[in-house]
Order: sequence, then structure tokens, then C-alpha cells
Amino acid sequence: MPPETATTAASPRRAENTRRLGFGDLSIGERVCLALIDEGVDHGWGIGTELTPDGDLGRVWTLSRPLTYRAVEQLESKGIVRRKGPRRGGRERTLLSCTPQGRRIAGEWLDAPVEHLRDVRTELLLKLLLRRRRGLATEPLLHAQQHWFSDHIDTLTTVGTPADPVDLWRRESARAVRRFLDAALVTMTQPQRTEELPLMRLSARNQLRARVTSVVHGGVMSTVKTVLPDGQTVTAVITRESAQDLDLAPDDDVLVIIKSTEVMLAKP
Repeated sequence: MPPETATTAASPRRAENTRRLGFGDLSIGERVCLALIDEGVDHGWGIGTELTPDGDLGRVWTLSRPLTYRAVEQLESKGIVRRKGPRRGGRERTLLSCTPQGRRIAGEWLDAPVEHLRDVRTELLLKLLLRRRRGLATEPLLHAQQHWFSDHIDTLTTVGTPADPVDLWRRESARAVRRFLDAALVTMTQPQRTEELPLMRLSARNQLRARVTSVVHGGVMSTVKTVLPDGQTVTAVITRESAQDLDLAPDDDVLVIIKSTEVMLAKP
């Protein structure tokens, strides 16, 4: 058989295998690298930088540069990433791009809820960050995730022996995931809630709606920094016990109450 005939016969077979690929056939490293390439991060060094501990995605999940390059090679061998040739000007780097198949797989992965509660800390957070970077809405994914976990969380929170540490861990983990999804839907899809808070009925009249940006606890006192709707910042120093009683955390909506030389905080 002539060489060109053999090549022609092999190509449809490779195309058929490629058509069967889904994100379930990829490792988590390959999925993240594919999504970054589809986003426009078009060389291995840039992908690796995103996944270092100081990178945007590295806050959630890290991957060493050798493993990053290995993941890119695997994506290329599977026919869903291709090399476009070296970049002209500046540093010599081989540029990468997704094939149509790769773009489809990346989109399907970003739209799909994770299967296990343990994957919320890594894979779901990665998807939420990647969707936000692309300007995609996070609400559909969060609703799909709630629906996926609904029955499982109900089961874990209503059965089990309280004295058993494994059952206790599963129950509390399930409750934490449920709280996170509920809070994420509010904070990530309704960023302008501060303007809707009702004022507290107090003798102090200087009440300002604000959002907490940071909470730093000292031995006795806590420093709480807030930002007003117009961008001005107000800092309150309150007792640590008061901060803990209010359960203050970044992104909480509060009322900054100013009376004489004191700055107090109230949380509805």
C-alpha cells in the first residue's frame, strides 16, 4: 500500500477517535490548560504562570510548570490543541490554539456542575473564576450545582450517627457546601445589595451603608475596613468579641454608624 494511501486511511480513524472525546477523558490539569488556551493564554509559560501559587487560578489549585507542559503535550496528542508556530517579535515562544473540538470540550466543561462535594473546593472554584474571566454568567452553573447536590446534601444532613466522626464530617461538609452555594448566588450575581439595606432604628443618625473589605483580628480589638457605595473607605476599630458576634467577613453588607468620635457597625 502506498504511503499516501495509508495516511489517508488513518486520518478518518483519528478523527473518529477525536469526536468521541469529552472532558471526562481529560485530567483536571488538562481541562484547566485547555480552558486557558481557549481563553487566549496561548503559550505554555503563560499557562504555567496562571497556575503558580501567586497566579489568579493558583489561589485555588496549582500545577508545576513541568506538569503544565506535559498537560499541553497530552492535549496536542489528543488532537484538541494545535501549535500555531513561533511568536514574532519579543521572546521566542510557540503559540497554542484550540481546535473546534477543543473549544467544544472547554465550553462543556465550564457549563457542567462537579460530581462530588469534595470537588467544590477545587474544580468548581476554578470554573467560577474562569467563567468570570470570560465574562460568562455564574448563576446558571451555581443553580445547576445546587440541583445536582440537592438530594445528596439532604441525605447527608438527615441521616448518620452524630457520635460517628465520619458521619459528622460528611454532614458538616455538606452543610458548608450548601451555605457556599447559597452565598455565592447572592454575592456573585447581586453585587449592588448595599443600596437596598434598610436603616437600623437607632438614636445615631449618621448611618452609612457599606461593604466590608477586610477584617483583621488583634488580641483584643479588631480592625474592620469598609467601602461606601461611592468608593470612600471607612475603618472601624471594635472589640474582637463584637466582630465575632457579628460574624463579620469580607463582602458582608453592614451599616457604619458614626456617633460623636466613635464608629460602630451594625449588621442586619
